[in-house]
Amino acid sequence: MKNNAPPVRFNALYGFGLALQFLTALPIRTAFPWTKETSRWSVYWYPGAGLLLGGLASVQAHFLAQQNVIPVSMTSFYLFCFSIVLTGGLHLDGWMDCSDAYFSYGDKEKRLQIMKDPRTGAFGVLSVLFLLSWRFLFIYETVKMVPQHVWLLFLLIPFFARIGMGSLLVSAPLAREEGMAFAMKQNISGKAFAVYAIYLLLAGIGACLTGAILLFMSLFLLGLAVFFLSKTFFLRQFGGITGDTLGALSEGMETWLWFGGWLLLSFATV
Repeated sequence: MKNNAPPVRFNALYGFGLALQFLTALPIRTAFPWTKETSRWSVYWYPGAGLLLGGLASVQAHFLAQQNVIPVSMTSFYLFCFSIVLTGGLHLDGWMDCSDAYFSYGDKEKRLQIMKDPRTGAFGVLSVLFLLSWRFLFIYETVKMVPQHVWLLFLLIPFFARIGMGSLLVSAPLAREEGMAFAMKQNISGKAFAVYAIYLLLAGIGACLTGAILLFMSLFLLGLAVFFLSKTFFLRQFGGITGDTLGALSEGMETWLWFGGWLLLSFATV
């Protein structure tokens, strides 16, 4: 009998492909096998996907910061849009669904039903407008005031946001036993935290070598605070997590980290 299981040595590679398909809008058309091992590896690769997204944006941010002919407003808006295009707005839908559910002021069951509704309500639209408007403002102010360090924020913020997303998936209970979050959680374990710790250690070493350790630690601590506050909020309001809450955490954390990065780069020496 022919064995169609994927070679074990490719599990990590397949997991990386799955992570990119889940978290980005990069044109990857390959159908990667979904198994217990590849799905587990995909969660391990969440920070790696964040670094790839951040790297693509940070290279352009560094290049544009050297140009004196492009208005700051145009540079900021381009980088802001590019970071959204890279993800295809995949997680913004989760932010809007969570907003619609929360502002319905219904019980937990009603909120979960609203989150499953493919339609977007007024609260969802308004909340995403506020979220993205504030993020653009922080990006613009940072590019205007400290353009030489903007590339670091574009690199680190997606990285920390994806660590937060993966950590929430691993540590929080599910609100319902269906959907993508349910499928992913069946195959993960606490080992993901050890993997994420290695990511953080290597990134911290890189920050030391580039003289950005203060920025790195500040973003890490702020991200940690946002993570625990968001986790507590999701458990109280929805009784657990769903795929929508994972997306909402990622988008909310990115905006808060831009706020923290702007404050630090504006008023401190990094």
